Parts: sequence; structure tokens; C-alpha cells
Amino acid sequence: MAKAGLNIPEAVLLLRQGEVIAYPTEAVYGLGCDPLNYDAVKQLLEIKSRPESAGLILIADDFSRLRAWTDEQVPIQREQVFESWPGPVTWLFP
Repeated sequence: MAKAGLNIPEAVLLLRQGEVIAYPTEAVYGLGCDPLNYDAVKQLLEIKSRPESAGLILIADDFSRLRAWTDEQVPIQREQVFESWPGPVTWLFP
């Protein structure tokens, strides 16, 4: 993991290099990586001592960034989701 106190461009560079970063949320620090980088995801799972089968949380500013990880065949309450997006709400998508 990288040093504390990174600015956004530094964090982006580390993510693009496959690193895991820590970032503040409204309540705790989160750990994150590029979800398209398998090695980074593996490293994140190892740090968290979490089995792959347990899954991970994806955070995005727009639903279009999550489409690849959702099941479009399963109906969701899109209107309710988009009324609160972005915001401090956790939505679970199949």
C-alpha cells in the first residue's frame, strides 16, 4: 500500500498501476482497487482476509459504470435507486 495523504491524481496513478489504496468514507476508511485488475482484486481480498466468494462492494458516481457487474434481466426499482444516487445509500444489485 502507498503512503498516507495522497491527492486524487496520485491515487488515480496508483490505481492504474494495480495498487490498493485506502480512502475516507463518511464513517470509516475503505480499501479499494481497480475492479478490472484481477491481481489488484486478489491483493485486496488477501489484505481483507476475505474469500472471493464473499464478493466486494463497488462504488460509483453513475450507474453506467456498474452495468457490467449487474444482471439486467433482474428487475430493480430503478426510480428509487436513481432518486438517491449519488448519496449515502447502499444498493444491492444482482
